[in-house]
Amino acid sequence: MTPPQVIRPWHALRVTPGLAGGGLLIAVALGTGVVAIPCWFRALTGIDCPFCGGSRAIGDLLRGDLVAAVGHNAFAIAVLMPLAAAVLFALARWEAGRARRWWPAGRTGHAALITLVVVTVAWWVFRGVPAGEWFRSTGS
Repeated sequence: MTPPQVIRPWHALRVTPGLAGGGLLIAVALGTGVVAIPCWFRALTGIDCPFCGGSRAIGDLLRGDLVAAVGHNAFAIAVLMPLAAAVLFALARWEAGRARRWWPAGRTGHAALITLVVVTVAWWVFRGVPAGEWFRSTGS
């Protein structure tokens, strides 16, 4: 038998706001170029990884240029950013005692993880073929 959940007020959250604030700080540092982290995969192989162009996409979003952000890394804009927001929301609900888990349990969780891996690999392959030329990042 599982113990009853203790529901805490939203203002009692400690971990989730720290993660959100830290993530935002890192995103701003990467997007503005204060911190530059070259892609080790691209440096070794010369091929863009699924995340190449993500820092420039964040920088474009900070300047309000959505088209340029999608051009640098559509995957980061369409998949990774909404996923990060959903995970932070779920983590906040879990930390406040309003949910039993922050990631779906059982088959649903496994299916979500497998889908994320398949979409990531599909994006990686797509941006490497000639049809994905528009989505290919320039530089590291």
